[in-house]
Amino acid sequence: VGGAEELRLMTEPNLSGVGFMDGRYRPRGELCLPITDLGFLLSDMAYDALHVRNGSFFRLQDHLDRFERSIARRRYTNFPHGRDEMCEILFECVRRSGLRDAMVMMVATRGDQVGYSKDLRLCKNRFMAWSSPYYGVVSNDEMTNGTSITVSGVQRIPPESVDPTVKNFARLDFCEALWDAYDKDCTHAVLVDDEGHLTEGRGWNLFVYRNGEIVTPQAGVLEGITRATVIELARRGNIDARLALIDENDLRSADEVFITSSAGGIIPVIRVDDIPVGDGSPGPVTERLQDLYRAAHDDPRYATPIEYDKELI
Repeated sequence: VGGAEELRLMTEPNLSGVGFMDGRYRPRGELCLPITDLGFLLSDMAYDALHVRNGSFFRLQDHLDRFERSIARRRYTNFPHGRDEMCEILFECVRRSGLRDAMVMMVATRGDQVGYSKDLRLCKNRFMAWSSPYYGVVSNDEMTNGTSITVSGVQRIPPESVDPTVKNFARLDFCEALWDAYDKDCTHAVLVDDEGHLTEGRGWNLFVYRNGEIVTPQAGVLEGITRATVIELARRGNIDARLALIDENDLRSADEVFITSSAGGIIPVIRVDDIPVGDGSPGPVTERLQDLYRAAHDDPRYATPIEYDKELI
């Protein structure tokens, strides 16, 4: 994309989203990763997903912190952009789209190998980012009225093999587990570790509320930004919250269950397999946390406003 198209993206909103790749902005639908990129061939990549609500990024610096840790953990030593440049690209993807509520992705890949060399150190790493209209990991109805999960017998890839704190697209274990969910007429599946402790689902962290406290798995999971926000908000609201090992019995005996994701926020779970959680509707603690979470989006400690071009508003 260049010339007139580049100018159009700077002056007209694109409500389907705008992306950035290889130094250029373009409509999101035109982003294309070469099949020779080792991010595709080897899943040698890392990403982060953040969201915009009412024209402000939510916990932008925390997402950038996590993304930079992921880049370092992946040992991308030929990365093309610094933190300030990445931040400006994220803002520009949203500004050019004109979206006030958006999901924003940033992806780092190993890049192409040099000639026939398989030496990962020689690859020129790649960065891409894009904005999309806001969406959730569940439907709008499930966000409000609750969703269903099952405990899959599929074991989560061990953290000794793939670090779960580096957000990535290598998710065949999650895909395999989803068939367990579908077979039980559920929407989502939580995976277990090698000792049977619950870990996480595809794109979300798990919480249970029982014995007057909320608990979330302490290990083998992505350290979610929404997960951290829930713990902070719960403690401020005098709700006990902690990290701990959780097993299937804890889940099935819980008074309330919910899952968290930047794509959807706090989502009630009203059924585990064919058994209702509580009375089968979103519980009062979950609803209270949802209210606190929504209010946090107007809190300057969390929200970073975007300065939109007046022509796009």
